[in-house]
Amino acid sequence: MATAIRSDRVMQEAIRLAHDGEIGNSNAIRLLQMPHSPEELQDVLHRFRGALTREARGKLALEALAPLPGGVENQRYEPIFDRYPISGTTYTTASGTVVLNEVQYYNGEMVQIYGECTNVAGVREALAGSGYRPITLRHGDGRETAVAQFWSHHLSDTSIRPYNAMFIIVAAVRDDAPSGASTFKADEHGASVILPMIDGSFDAARRTYENRARLVYLRLLDSTKVAIEVGRERMGTDKRPGTIDLRRSGQRLGVSVRDGLGRGVAKIDVVLASDPFAYAPVIAKAASTAGLAFRDLPRGTECIYPSVARIGSGPVMHWEWRTDVHPHFQPASPNTIVFDPSSEEGAILTRWDFRPKVFGHIPNIRGVVTGVPDSSPAAAPGLRVRIKPSTAV
Repeated sequence: MATAIRSDRVMQEAIRLAHDGEIGNSNAIRLLQMPHSPEELQDVLHRFRGALTREARGKLALEALAPLPGGVENQRYEPIFDRYPISGTTYTTASGTVVLNEVQYYNGEMVQIYGECTNVAGVREALAGSGYRPITLRHGDGRETAVAQFWSHHLSDTSIRPYNAMFIIVAAVRDDAPSGASTFKADEHGASVILPMIDGSFDAARRTYENRARLVYLRLLDSTKVAIEVGRERMGTDKRPGTIDLRRSGQRLGVSVRDGLGRGVAKIDVVLASDPFAYAPVIAKAASTAGLAFRDLPRGTECIYPSVARIGSGPVMHWEWRTDVHPHFQPASPNTIVFDPSSEEGAILTRWDFRPKVFGHIPNIRGVVTGVPDSSPAAAPGLRVRIKPSTAV
């Protein structure tokens, strides 16, 4: 009985708000502030389909299919999500789960380990056939190392529900890029591993930064089935089951990553720096050594990172990861992270001789993925993909 009364209140309020012919963004927020259920929002979406603005439809559809989790700070109304609103179109995964078409991250915590690999040949082999080659650092003693990254996420609110993730990423350029575009002169302090993430173009008028290097998503572990399916079917990412446990205690942060069989991948134990900007001069020196300008991006700048992925030798997929928050950097001590070669992911990094140099931390990660195709040319072998015709919630 209580649900029926509440449903009537939500619908009656929607009828009142639509009196002038339109339900806009602020009207949608008003409805979401009322007690509601997903079914009640579905009713409003269907009844007022023609009266809802794009922004209003997106907010209601998001709440209907991916309700804001309890105890999570609401970052869904940040400007970046107004620029890339939820359309209300849905996608059905191979197992029959209906999710929103857009992939967005509204809240969570992100750990990034930036390092260099002495086994450059091994990294090049991993990218063979993709059309990309790894970015390398040229050291003063003549050594060459490849730049790679290890990311861990605790994603507390996303368009495909909360999940945790781990990424192995290689910074790369196209095979046909000039030789000078793929090599940086390294600084002795180790901060040069950051350079592929700050070498790009800044548009002051649009307040956007676009990275020059491509991020090749080589291997990923996800904690939920739906996140794995969306990644493998639509983004071409080699996602597999895994457990990512991220815990904070004051300034101490710990991460434990295991694969789907329970084998260890990595353990991270770090004390976050008290001054998140103290490392900036070291990065600036590394940029100067490489002949790059180190710019301080204005707060709220939208950073665009062109991305590349493929599953095995399957089709190469391209999309963009966009975020308006930036990591805090600090040096990675030798004991910051330990890899376990008993898992495939740990073995990859061990084989590459991946050496952590810089630790990055984003306490409030959010962002959107753009450029993802609606169809699924990159589905894994044997994975049956069902994609319904575009439907609106």
